[in-house]
Amino acid sequence: MNEKSIDETDLSEPVKQERVFRQGKKEQNEAIISLILFGIIGLGFIYGMCLNAPAETRISATLFFSMLWGLLMSIFFWSFLIAKYVSVAFHNGNLILQGVFSKKYILLSNIDVIRWSLYSHGQIKVETATEVGTINLFYFNKEERLWMIQYFRDHFLESRQENWPLFCHQIALPLRNRHTIKPRTPRPDDFLHTRKRWDKLIIIFATVTALISILPAWYFQQIKYLLLPILPLCGWFVRYKIPEEGIPVSASENKNFNEASYFFGIWSVACLIIYLPFRFELLPAPTGISVGWTITFIWNFGLYWRIFLMNRRDHQKDLEDAKLSVQEWEAGNRSSD
Repeated sequence: MNEKSIDETDLSEPVKQERVFRQGKKEQNEAIISLILFGIIGLGFIYGMCLNAPAETRISATLFFSMLWGLLMSIFFWSFLIAKYVSVAFHNGNLILQGVFSKKYILLSNIDVIRWSLYSHGQIKVETATEVGTINLFYFNKEERLWMIQYFRDHFLESRQENWPLFCHQIALPLRNRHTIKPRTPRPDDFLHTRKRWDKLIIIFATVTALISILPAWYFQQIKYLLLPILPLCGWFVRYKIPEEGIPVSASENKNFNEASYFFGIWSVACLIIYLPFRFELLPAPTGISVGWTITFIWNFGLYWRIFLMNRRDHQKDLEDAKLSVQEWEAGNRSSD
C-alpha cells in the first residue's frame, strides 16, 4: 500500500526522512469493479422502473432512482480518484499533501499546531501561520496510521497538540491494540454478535417489512410499496464491519444501546399507529396540514433528541476515560523502546 516499508525504527530517524504513503492498485481495482457492478445493477433497476411504474409517475420515478444511483456511482468514482491520487509524503523536511485536485507543501519546522480530529477514522490537522493541511487516516492501513500518529506525537511539543487525550482514547489506542487485546473474562449475559447473526436480523427485518408492504400495495393498488424491503436490505453491508470471528457483547455493557433500540422501536410503532388511520382515511385529516410530513417531522425530532442524549452521555464517559488511555499509550511506547 505504501511505497516504502515501515517499521518502528523509522521513528528515530531525523526529520528529513523520506516516506510516502498512498493506496495501491488493489484499492483502485476494487473501486472500478464496484463502479461497474453497481452501474449494471442500477441500469437494470431503472429499466425495470420504466416498465412497471404507472404512466403518470414513470418519468418522476425514473429520474428519482437515476439521481439516487448517480449519487452511489459518484461515491465509487470518488473512491477511485482517492486511491489513484491522494498521498502523504515526508521529503527533505517538508510535508507534502497530495489531494485529488490540489497539492500542498508544508515545511515541518513551520507547523505551529497539531490538531487531533475525531472526524471519520481520525484526522491529523497541521496548522502554520498561513495555511492548514489535513491528513485523513481513513485512506491508509493500520501500520501507516500508527506511524504518522507516532511521528507527530514525538516530534512536536505537547503544548502544540490539541485534543490528543480524546483522540488517543477513541482513535490511536484502539488502533494500536487491535488484534492484540487479550480476551476479556466472559460474563453471564454475553452473546456472540457475528456476521451470520446480523444476516438473520436483516432477513427478519426485510421479511417483516415485506409483509407490512403488502397491505398498502393491495389497498392502493400500487406496486411501489413492495419496494419497502429494500430499506432494511441496505443495512446488510454493515456485516463487513463485524470481525469474522464475531464480537462478544455483554447486554449490561450495552445498556445505552439497548435503551435506544427499545425507544426507536416503540417510538416508530407509536408514530405508525397515529399515521395509519389518516392514511387509510379512517379519520379526517386536518385542513391545510400534511399528516404524513408532520408525523415524519415529529418522529425525526424524537429520534435525533434521543441520539443527542446518548452521544452526550458517551462523550462525558470518554472524557473521564481519556486520561487513562493516554497513560496506557505512553506506557506501551516505553515498553517498546
